[in-house]
Amino acid sequence: MNVVRLDRSRYGEASAVLARAFQDDPAWSWLFPDPDRRRDVMPWLFRLGFEMSTADVWGAEEPIVGAARWLPPGRPAVRVAPTLRALALTPLRLGATTMPFLAYGRAVEVMRAQAAAGPHWYLAGIGVEPSRQREGIGGELLRPGLRAARQAGVPAVLLTNTERNISFYRRHGFEVVLEGATPEDGPHAWAMVAHP
Repeated sequence: MNVVRLDRSRYGEASAVLARAFQDDPAWSWLFPDPDRRRDVMPWLFRLGFEMSTADVWGAEEPIVGAARWLPPGRPAVRVAPTLRALALTPLRLGATTMPFLAYGRAVEVMRAQAAAGPHWYLAGIGVEPSRQREGIGGELLRPGLRAARQAGVPAVLLTNTERNISFYRRHGFEVVLEGATPEDGPHAWAMVAHP
């Protein structure tokens, strides 16, 4: 399995894969109950996240069948110009879902801070093409961040809204440290940490 760091020219492919991987995710289903609306807006939102973030984006194989976004400690979380564009465009694209979307993002960040207050590598998203799941691709996409976290002597952190994913992450050294709603009336989430 060839996992490489993606340049920006590949973000569209990676966004499409993540959108398909998260189509039935509880958080996205909560935000966009209509599956057609989810299918329409999620590739755009994942691409927006890639553009805004300073995280490292990793992809598996050619064509891309999986992607992961790892944010290292000490790096600003977002790029200013793309974030300002996103703040202007998101309400136009999401309409009434804008406030729940922002509330979900804030709740995730609060839970992340509670799970690991100090420096850590953060897995800000990982997904594999549905037809290629259970082939070890997800585990390979975890490797760059886990390796970097071990080398730096800091934990790796992630949040999942899908309970069945917990056993997968446990096999790769993560343990649940916190769980709760994201936000209070939103989907349940588990914060997981892998210590170096």
